[in-house]
Formats: sequence, structure tokens, C-alpha cells
Amino acid sequence: MLKFQVFEDNLPASKYAIRNAHLLGPDHSAMRCGISFDASQGLIICDKKESGSASLAIQQAVGDCGELTLQTCLLPDRNEPYLLLLELARHRLMTLYNKFEDWGMFEVINDTPVQRRTELARKLFIEAMCLQHDEPAHSAKLARDALVAAIDGSEELALAHADLLLNRRKAAGALPKNLFGAGMPLTNNSERLRGALAANFDFLTLPAPWKMLTPEEAGYRWELLDNWVDWATRAGLPVTIGPLISFEPNHLPEWMFIWEHDYDTVRDMVYEHLERVVMRYKDRVNCWNIVGGLHVNSHFTFSFDQVMDLTRMCAVLVKKIQPQSKVLIEIRQPFGEYFSGNQRSIPPLMYADLLVQSSVPFDGIVLKLIMGQAVPGQYVRDLMQLSNLLDYFGPYGKPINIVTGVPSETVTQEMIALEQNQESIDPNCGHWRKPWSTVVQSHWFEAMYKIAISKPYVESITWQDMVDHPDMELPLSGLIGEDMVPKSIFRRLVSMRRNLLGLPPANAAGTAAASGGTTVTAAAAAVTITQPPASPSSIDDDKDEDTDA
Repeated sequence: MLKFQVFEDNLPASKYAIRNAHLLGPDHSAMRCGISFDASQGLIICDKKESGSASLAIQQAVGDCGELTLQTCLLPDRNEPYLLLLELARHRLMTLYNKFEDWGMFEVINDTPVQRRTELARKLFIEAMCLQHDEPAHSAKLARDALVAAIDGSEELALAHADLLLNRRKAAGALPKNLFGAGMPLTNNSERLRGALAANFDFLTLPAPWKMLTPEEAGYRWELLDNWVDWATRAGLPVTIGPLISFEPNHLPEWMFIWEHDYDTVRDMVYEHLERVVMRYKDRVNCWNIVGGLHVNSHFTFSFDQVMDLTRMCAVLVKKIQPQSKVLIEIRQPFGEYFSGNQRSIPPLMYADLLVQSSVPFDGIVLKLIMGQAVPGQYVRDLMQLSNLLDYFGPYGKPINIVTGVPSETVTQEMIALEQNQESIDPNCGHWRKPWSTVVQSHWFEAMYKIAISKPYVESITWQDMVDHPDMELPLSGLIGEDMVPKSIFRRLVSMRRNLLGLPPANAAGTAAASGGTTVTAAAAAVTITQPPASPSSIDDDKDEDTDA
């Protein structure tokens, strides 16, 4: 059993909101456990169901850095409680020094904010260590300050390393041809949005929910998907469709749920559906996201072997129909919290390893990294954690395609309850630096995109929703509002893409030509923006760059 002491006003805390708490083992996989809070002693109690050392991951407020899901080092069981903030600071400092060595950054960070924050964090941590037994409450305060400085330093380090790698990738001409993508809802046929897509993105991602294509078992409704695929073909814009198969309730037709305990019937239906979709579009679409989130396995009671069999069957079928196509497999909730409560599921790293070791014929991994909503897999992490996550998947030898998004406003309890069809939900999923706003969203985007694109194994990055719409998975996360006014993030994305491609800045007074002869006003497609501050800690919510289109 692991115990962690938390304080409030120099006394053991009488209340503590436990959010996104889970234990992690040495292989970074979540462990089965029960986590509770003892208000009488101010203790977080972790009742492990497995033996061995473990680290606690939990959402924690960290001053100017925001409210983030952080973790401790691997810790052995003991009767005496650990100080939570001290252990969180220990892990972050360990991460910092490990990355200095792994990335060869010791000389690069001399006399920089990274070095100054690291030294401050180390000094405060040592002071906290010395006081942990005699003055635990004071030690916790020092540890909190050390943690904030260490998170600041680690995010600065992640961005500094990204700058180095990105410059090397650009100098070597190694940037992928189709790097920036955007997702569009099938129900929005706005010509203005289509013009902005063609002018400012390298490819288009289209959802293909089984539920929309076959709301009734009797037949298919192709009109919406046909419309978008035909337009993209005329515009010369590459298309990725998918995920084609997902067992999420918002994806699967209701008539499928009567077969949820009959794997053989489900497998046959999946085969038939996949065959129909790929056969229909094989002459116009060359990239397929075939399955999404099968490893989470939270809705159908598939076994481990059945999940892998279904994944293999889908990949083999698409390659049989269209041998030269690109087959992608989507990994959702890549931090793997779900595994602690669902032993039928497969941890994300294990799933990726099994795909490679089992010689499943696929061409790349889609990592779905969306944050900003209090639902599984969407709790907020910092930039260093995101960089580390990408590094975990890099060694598998498959290109990484990222799908990401964060909201431009705080997602409220009512929004989540409406989406999840529940009455009472704690909407606090954390935030990065400051509560979500259009400015925070745009700064997070640039930092995340810079880190992702700098990785040599990242092939593309897609913003999940180009425009806000009622049915989106993460409310308010579009690049453009429902009123068709571009947000700060849209203009920042356009500026970054043009800079990477060596294109001249967009002319706010002119027009932006789109492929296929379409034109849109520059206010809708792109405007020149002021470059952001170098440090994520200097975000200023008072300086919103939004203007009317």
C-alpha cells in the first residue's frame, strides 16, 4: 500500500479532490488499484492489487503552470506516508536531468532560462528534503515551488530541443510533403471553409462513422461522404478517411449492439462494412484510418485475442483490396489510464508492440491526443509529458500521425453531461498555464506542433476539427467558430505552415488562391500574426488576437 500526505494551510488537508488518479508500473502501464482520500489524516491511500513498486499519477494544481496530471517516481510500499508534492517534484527533476543527458543538452542550455529554473528547482527540492521529517508542511510548500520551477524548466527544455531538431529537419529537407491536416464534419458543406482548407492545409481528414453511413441495417447513405470526397478529388487535396471501425457509441449504429456478445457475427459485419467502404472509394482515397480505439475495449466484451484478430483482419482486408494504400491504426487515450479499471483492454504501448511483432500489415500509427474535457483520456498534460509520449512510440519503427485538439474556452459541466448523457460530472480536467481561452489555445497549439514536427518519426499532424459544430467530440476546439470567425489558432497555424514551407506571409488585404480555382478572402484563410513569446510561461490572456472576418 502507498500513502501520500497532502497539506492545506500548514495542516493535513481535510478535503482533496482526487482526479484522474491511477498507479503506473515500471513498464508505464496502469495498474489495478483503489485510490481514496482519508480526510481525518489528510492521506491519499492507494490500495494496490498487484505487487512491486508503482508511481502515482494524479491531477495537481501547480501555480502558474496550471493544473496538470503529474506523476511520482516508482516508489516501494511502506507504512510511513510519502509527501505528495515532494515526490512529484522528485520525478520532474529526475525527468529534467535524464533529458539533459538523453538529448545532449547540457552545453546548449548554459546561461538560459532552462538552466536557471533547473537550478532553482534543485535548490528548493534539497531544502524540502531536509525538512520533510521535522517540518512536513513547510517541506510541502518548498516542494510545490520546486515542482513549479521544474515544470517550467522542463517545458522550456522540450521547446529548446524541438527548435534544434526542427532546424535540422528543415536543413536536411526531411519535412514530409503532406504535414498539416484538418478534420471536417461531413454535414458542413460551406464553400468558404472548403476554400480555406484547400489554401492552407496539405490534406483533409474525413470521419466515416458507421452510424452515419448505415443508421438502419437495411442500406447505406453515401451522400455526405461522397460530396466531400468528390470535392477533395477536384481540389487535388489528399484525403484520409476514418476511423472506419470503432466501437464507441457515437460511431456504432444502434442495431449493432444486439450482437455485442457474439464475436463471430460482429467480425463478419465488420468485414462486410469495411469491404463496402474501401471498394467504393479506392480510386479516390489512398489513406485509411482503419480502426480506432479497439485496444481500449470499453464497450464490447472482446477478449485480448479477439481485439488483435479484428485489428489484423481489418488491415489484411484493406491491403487486399488496395495494396498500395496507406493503412493507419489509431491509438486513443495514449497515456493508458483506462487499463487500471479494465483488464480486458490492452495498454497502448503493448498494443503498438503487438501490432509490430505480429507483423500486422499497417503503415503508421495515429496517436489521438486531445485534451481539455473531463472524460477518460482527455485530462491535461504538460509539454514535456507530450514529448516523452511521442518518444515512447518512436522506436516501433512506424511513422506517427498525430490527431490533436484543445478547446478555446473551458468546457463546462453542462457540455460534458450533454455529450455523455449524464446528469452530474465534475468538469475539472485541468488546464495548461491558464484556463482555456482563444489565446491559450493558440499558444498551446504552436508549442505542441513545434515539438511534434521536430520528431523525425512524425509524419503528419491533424487538428481534429477545423470548425466548431454541435456534434464535435471536444466542444469549442475548432480553428474557426460556428459564426465562421477564425480564431487566433487558425491564423497562427497558417503562419507556421507558410514559414515551414518557405512561403511569403499571407497578404491580409488580398486573396489566397486555393487549389482547384477556388478563392477565399484572406481574412478567412490567413492573416499575418505577431510571433508568440519564446516562453510558455509568458502567455498573456489580455492580448487576444481574434478579429472579425
